[in-house]
Amino acid sequence: MGVRTRSNVPTASNQYGLSISTTAVSLTVPRAGMAGEIYVRTGSGSIVFKRDAGTPTATEGFQADPGDIIVLNSRAELDNFRAVRQGGTDGTVDVEYFTDISG
Repeated sequence: MGVRTRSNVPTASNQYGLSISTTAVSLTVPRAGMAGEIYVRTGSGSIVFKRDAGTPTATEGFQADPGDIIVLNSRAELDNFRAVRQGGTDGTVDVEYFTDISG
């Protein structure tokens, strides 16, 4: 198995301050995006997410709290990511996209 390297997709493709509320939110993935990291902003509410294109609810999915980082390791995970807020406060996330080059 070769070494896996990642390069940033141009900064303009990243998503900053994406609000996560009561309706499931998906990502706007750039064409070159093959992996990503999502940072749940400190001071925002917790979110619940799924990577399988299912619709998360406040009680169904994986919880991420402020300060957590969600790693998405494939184009399928990026395309299928959905998130909603948990509780009464909207969450806010920042998304950074990467190319994924295995060598």
